[in-house]
Amino acid sequence: MQYSPLDVADLRILAHLQNHAKASNQELAEVAFLSPSQCHRRVKRLEALNIIRGYTAQIDPQALGLEITIFVNVFNVSLDTHGSNPALRFSDAIKTVPEVIECYSLTGETDYLIKARLPNLKAISEFLMHRLMSVPGVGSIKTSVVVEEIECAATLPTQEFDKGSG
Repeated sequence: MQYSPLDVADLRILAHLQNHAKASNQELAEVAFLSPSQCHRRVKRLEALNIIRGYTAQIDPQALGLEITIFVNVFNVSLDTHGSNPALRFSDAIKTVPEVIECYSLTGETDYLIKARLPNLKAISEFLMHRLMSVPGVGSIKTSVVVEEIECAATLPTQEFDKGSG
């Protein structure tokens, strides 16, 4: 999708909303140096263009008992299907697995990289053996367990804007 150019005010609004999704139009106006009504129109435009895809609450996974993060490299997604696209079948199937919080198709040796959150080691075994390995086309996997989360940003990098420019 091609987006219309974003100006400094749009970028300031986006940068602020990433960390303060519940910000009022008045608060956004102060950040973007615009009136609240102008900010409201800009936010609606950014939503309509799907630049702002939605708003979410960031929840501590441990509060839900999801103590373990794993990354799974999926190799050798089978191409021996008759009349169907194996990548599409895999994508459709993986979207139904609730433990999967991110999944990427990659170039290189790994076909897919999956990030999943699970409560314990038994759940990892269940997930790998009974959920992931039963997804159509999965040939082999390699799993890594996260021992320490060093940086996990929920925001995209944005330029810092000088409060005085505008």
